[in-house]
Amino acid sequence: MTEEDFIDFRCPHCQQPNSFLSDMAGTAQACPICQETVIVPPQSCEAGGQLPLPVSQPRLVLRRLQPGDWKDLLELMSDDELFRFVPWYPLEEQDLLHWLESDQAVRITHAGQALNLGVELKGSGKLVGYLSQSFTDDTRRQVSVGVFLSRDAVSQGIGSEALHAAFEFGFRGLGLLRMTSHCDSRNAALRQMCEAAGMRREGEFLKDRFVKGEWVNTVHFATLREEYEADPRRPAGIPSA
Repeated sequence: MTEEDFIDFRCPHCQQPNSFLSDMAGTAQACPICQETVIVPPQSCEAGGQLPLPVSQPRLVLRRLQPGDWKDLLELMSDDELFRFVPWYPLEEQDLLHWLESDQAVRITHAGQALNLGVELKGSGKLVGYLSQSFTDDTRRQVSVGVFLSRDAVSQGIGSEALHAAFEFGFRGLGLLRMTSHCDSRNAALRQMCEAAGMRREGEFLKDRFVKGEWVNTVHFATLREEYEADPRRPAGIPSA
């Protein structure tokens, strides 16, 4: 390999030198010194990038969860209907506080960790849920998105807007090629939300998961970068590459 095969820059967090293969340009990687997430620039330069957060949309802001979100999240946990189609159960207050505290140390570039981004309504500042994102391939070009939102937010179209914010974060900020999501086939609201956001239904796996005492079907959705860029439903003001 030659020097041209590498991109050199300083970590924006610890200021130490970093060097990554040129194939990783535009992707999120872990700084080998401090382990914080850095965005590899397109070419050698003074400093790499940071995660482009928060992401603003007409009615919401997508941002990292904060310890102060516990009251809004606890309110969500009180709605049993939200847990009907998911393999987990509501958290009690102390467990929720502990989860929010540990979430501060999560880095999407660390193996097995998911980045949880809160969905905050503009104006009121109320948190109505969160999106969970994790890499699904070693090249860090594909991400799976999990959705947990209040029923009111979904009925008002906040869910599809939140997914558009996730697309903007993923395709623009992380250099992704593909983003996916899946849900219980009986969850009509979540299926409709993915479709409203322009995601393509790729298929349905029959009785592939055992959830709360029964075998359930899973519907899979996906969006490619080029599909999102060509989608007329993409919010105005988001440029194409």
